[in-house]
Amino acid sequence: MSERKQTTGRRQSAKKAALSRRTMLKGSAAAAATLATPYLGATRVFAQDPIELVHWSWLAASDGEVWAQMINNFNDAHKDKGVQIRMELVPEEQYVTKVLAASATGRAPDFGWGTAGKGAQLARDQVTVPLDSLIPEAGLDLDDFTKSSVAASRYPKYGNEMFMIPMDLMSLQPEINLDHVSEAGLDADNAPKTGDELIEWGKAMTKRDGETVTRSGILMTGSGVQPTVTWGIVAEQMGFRRASEDLKTAAVNPEAGIAAMEWVLALFDVHNVSTRDVTDRYKAFGTGSGSIFWTGPWTLNGYVGQGLNFMTTLFPKIGNEQKTYFEMGGMELYTQQDPGRHKATLEAVKWLSDNSFLWTTVGRGASPRKSILDRPDYKTAGHPWLVRGAFVDGMEFATIPEVPVVAGPEFTIYSGGNFLARTLEAVWAGTKPPAEAMSELQERWQEGLDEG
Repeated sequence: MSERKQTTGRRQSAKKAALSRRTMLKGSAAAAATLATPYLGATRVFAQDPIELVHWSWLAASDGEVWAQMINNFNDAHKDKGVQIRMELVPEEQYVTKVLAASATGRAPDFGWGTAGKGAQLARDQVTVPLDSLIPEAGLDLDDFTKSSVAASRYPKYGNEMFMIPMDLMSLQPEINLDHVSEAGLDADNAPKTGDELIEWGKAMTKRDGETVTRSGILMTGSGVQPTVTWGIVAEQMGFRRASEDLKTAAVNPEAGIAAMEWVLALFDVHNVSTRDVTDRYKAFGTGSGSIFWTGPWTLNGYVGQGLNFMTTLFPKIGNEQKTYFEMGGMELYTQQDPGRHKATLEAVKWLSDNSFLWTTVGRGASPRKSILDRPDYKTAGHPWLVRGAFVDGMEFATIPEVPVVAGPEFTIYSGGNFLARTLEAVWAGTKPPAEAMSELQERWQEGLDEG
């Protein structure tokens, strides 16, 4: 479920999407990049002994370093066991296109990273491999996975089989600059739990030069990912649903969605705790230009590494329900000319899952494995609980998933360049009324649900 991300927000096109959360702190990914020997479009040659499994990854931020270590650990543990993994980096914004192209020519990688709910097209087109029959053969115990992670790995409209092995569970939670908290005379032990408290903390930590916000108490951008995902979380808390549970009706309770747009606009224009002038949200928080920044656990390695004095807390209850964005990363297997490779691949994935303690304490996210969560050292290992704990405890109410249909990418709230983000961008700029934007979303999303 992999950041993500240093970005200006994916805007009008895939080209502008290139600066994604996966490219945050590019330099820190150098170690991972050295593992990649791209074979894109090349002839694949596999040694008979050991077998070489080709793994594609789009993790290119600080979490990419940890994942590279995971792959190295596997290879070290299997030097004399007849199997090795060759990891290749593929840019996130090109990933699906390249997987489809490689699959069409019979040269797909053996396995790669996927995000739960976003792979309906790959499942429909039989690019990803249904795993229910392979999982018992590999000895993977699904009972050790959380119920929500197993459910998120399935596509109800495509046989409801598992098309992914969960590797991490992620949510968006607020990170708060503790130097700003101290400066404003606030109590770090009583972080905001409601929308009103959030606004008051934002006001207390905001700095202005006249009417111009020079330090955002609540870090926001004028377009891209940050206002889009904020709207999505607040809208769901207020009772809006992008799709009904049966995936037949789009934009349920549109009035709540409109109210959430007005809530985001108020951050800029009423409370004056945010500025549209921020473009690089990751850099802004890291350099002290923002005080409260909701983001994901993919940022921890970078901010801890640079010595930022911050804590993470649970997302406040702004509407009637406490909810936040859910993302799950996992391993997908891709169709091969020789289906016999799937068994060896899934056995390798099982090893990575069994040994994912490092990944889910330092890399990113909470573990989907109950046995890892129950370890007595889970809370003391890795990054300090002060910065990591909310991303684990907050999974209890991380209940805003992807919409698992072919048009799912148009529904995702964590995007800066899809139809949702482009539509809302005009709202944030003041050129489109919220009600008009909601009407456009409802029409487009209904077409997506009708498609299947």
